[in-house]
Amino acid sequence: MKDATHYYKDIHALLEGLKTVQPLSDDFHIHKFSDTPSTWVKETSIFRSNTYSIILLTKGEAKYKIGLSEYHITDGSLYFQAPQHLRYYYRLSDWEGYVIVFMDSFFENHPTLKSLVTQFEGFKISSKVVVPMEKDALSETTLMFEHLYSISYSNSKDRFEKAKSLLELIMLQSVEHYNQLYDNQKESKQHRIVKQFEEIVEEHLYNITQEQVEKQLAVSEIAEKININATYLGEVLKKVTGKSPKEILSDRIILEARSLLTNTDMAINEIAYFLLFQDASNFTKFFKLKTGFSPSEYRK
Repeated sequence: MKDATHYYKDIHALLEGLKTVQPLSDDFHIHKFSDTPSTWVKETSIFRSNTYSIILLTKGEAKYKIGLSEYHITDGSLYFQAPQHLRYYYRLSDWEGYVIVFMDSFFENHPTLKSLVTQFEGFKISSKVVVPMEKDALSETTLMFEHLYSISYSNSKDRFEKAKSLLELIMLQSVEHYNQLYDNQKESKQHRIVKQFEEIVEEHLYNITQEQVEKQLAVSEIAEKININATYLGEVLKKVTGKSPKEILSDRIILEARSLLTNTDMAINEIAYFLLFQDASNFTKFFKLKTGFSPSEYRK
């Protein structure tokens, strides 16, 4: 993807884009928020990053968008971000705590850690990603992050192998806290359908940004993936969200288009083809219908 400043391909690009610290390695990083320089970005645009993050906010306040949900995050929060998540934050106060960032290559040869990460509900597209922590749990979790931080910045030749084991412990604890909080929150059949729809849409949009698909997804194809009738899918979405499937799909494509227009120097025809429109005129017509502006007017 050409000059996609806010589509960060790795840890180096992410930390550089947020104007924060230097990464520890190509596939794993941890730092304290107190380590960050004054250049650290206070508010971001909506962006993607091909990284996983586990963040422990021991003190502070922020507005966040992660995946499909918006959050007001405060003291004592543990939260999670995955490659398929859209992300945005605005720091409302100074932060204390830790951020862990890693790539899938970090756990590729560590089967237990890989299983924990890839199966963890908190890393899924449409799941809740924030775990508010009680005092005792926060203290225990903070100690684990402190230990991981200390090992990662030590002179040990095996520090990153030790980091994998410590990250595994953090993941085990995260799964436990997450399940305790969310397992009892039962979903209706209709809400499960909405969740499945959102997951398919987000995965498709992510695959578009990775240039792994050749055409936009039709509502009928999504209904087939969920194993329900397209008409029934439309009825459920309208009832639960107030929007039709096409409206939700259009809104998500517009969000990607706005991000590309704002954060890259891609030509409008490049963006049109990147988002799998047949030609630039179709894209321009679609964009103006949804926003009231042509793509060039919006970019200005």
